Amino acid sequence: MTDLVRREFLRRTAILVTGSLFISCEDEQEKAEPDSPGELTGKGPTKDVIIVGAGMAGLVAAYELKRAGHRVTVLEARDRFGGRVLTVRSPFSDGHHAEAGAARIPPDHDLTLGYADHFGLTLDPFYPQSGSYVDLTDGTRSVIPTSDFLEGRPWPGSVKHKEYVKIRGGTDLLPKSFAESLTDDITFSKPVESIEQTSDGVTVTAVGGVQYTGDRVLCTVPLPVLNKIEFMPSLSAEKIDAMSGGYDYAASTRVFLQFRERFWQAEGLNGWGYTDWPEEVWQPTWDREGQRGIIMSYLRYDRAVEIDQLSLDEHANNVLTRWDSLFPSVKDYLESGTSHSWALEAWSGGAWSSPTSAQYDALQSHIGRAEGRIHFAGEHASDYHGWMQGALVSG
Repeated sequence: MTDLVRREFLRRTAILVTGSLFISCEDEQEKAEPDSPGELTGKGPTKDVIIVGAGMAGLVAAYELKRAGHRVTVLEARDRFGGRVLTVRSPFSDGHHAEAGAARIPPDHDLTLGYADHFGLTLDPFYPQSGSYVDLTDGTRSVIPTSDFLEGRPWPGSVKHKEYVKIRGGTDLLPKSFAESLTDDITFSKPVESIEQTSDGVTVTAVGGVQYTGDRVLCTVPLPVLNKIEFMPSLSAEKIDAMSGGYDYAASTRVFLQFRERFWQAEGLNGWGYTDWPEEVWQPTWDREGQRGIIMSYLRYDRAVEIDQLSLDEHANNVLTRWDSLFPSVKDYLESGTSHSWALEAWSGGAWSSPTSAQYDALQSHIGRAEGRIHFAGEHASDYHGWMQGALVSG
């Protein structure tokens, strides 16, 4: 893990529990090998911290704060933890699963990799290393060997597709690992309605009028969800601007279809590809045993918005019609399917923060800035928009 990433994590969490840094350089150097990637060192008074949201940012903050001796209360609006990390296991057969949210880890996301190692999770290559990919551009179908596809696809940053990894058994094993030590600290189905701060502390009111008091509060929910919370006193003008729609979020929808057999293998295909709709086509069962297989359509931005207007049955028909040019006779093998839209999910409001350059320049430095006893985290408060790394660094 880079010193820069770990120091940023420590800096944010230290400010949360004390209002000022209690972790010194000497403290960090005393323990060359921390027990966890974001372990808090140094000493400070025990605090009561209320954390809004049990996504990755909220979980890592709660995990490290509790390990450091602080008292944490995590309030989650959903009936599950993980936020935009969601592994879909139903209606699939044979123990198969697919990822509706975070799925891959780049090799330079050292905090994510560090926690996976910390919890003893096994990592596997994300992209198939054999078979051929299929591409559909301008109506022309091309079969591309794996080596050519992985080296030739445009990719943000300096890393290549083939270096990406995934968590064996499902990405949700990472939030589950954090949550196992927070069983008594997370309350589900508790949307927060208001947060009031005074010179003495904070009062958080959840649905039904249930109140929680503490020394500080950490808000880790996405900006569209943060906008549903009443703050007393009001937050800064920049925060209000970002929360109320002035900081864009990407729409993203994934459609998952299970087939009774992996018919694509007869042509030497690995079930992965790309279309200029635009659309990414993944086969998340490529490295799992069994006759059945899952292929998913990964749609973003305008294409996601378009398909979100359709019913689940229409999702499948829409995708299958398009895929008939990619995988001939694909409709003959369909067994079941499902889909997930992050833009339509009430407690997300989008898949990831995706600001314009103007929005980023005007608001990014304000989004993660503490306001009194209220602190903020989440991928939107980092420079790793759309990645678990961003949530972990900010938390």
